[in-house]
Amino acid sequence: MPANFHKSEFKIPAQQGCLSCSSTGYKGRIGIYEVMVVDDEMERLILTNPAIIDIKNMAIKKGMVSMYQDGLIKVLEGITTLEEIERVARE
Repeated sequence: MPANFHKSEFKIPAQQGCLSCSSTGYKGRIGIYEVMVVDDEMERLILTNPAIIDIKNMAIKKGMVSMYQDGLIKVLEGITTLEEIERVARE
């Protein structure tokens, strides 16, 4: 969770342009990640050849954060913008 997650107000950064970023509002890259822990229970499920949604549901139940959610956390931390997350990781 971002350090300011429990504040009552969030400041969502807006895209701004400059000479360094060719007026796009972005310079450099930052990763957004989705990591699924494969423990014994998850391994047993995978071995049953389940539907992808069943794997996803168990992973979420076990605490997986989706790429979109990781992106939203980075928005709240002021690292990127909502527009950029919507562009690259729309659910």
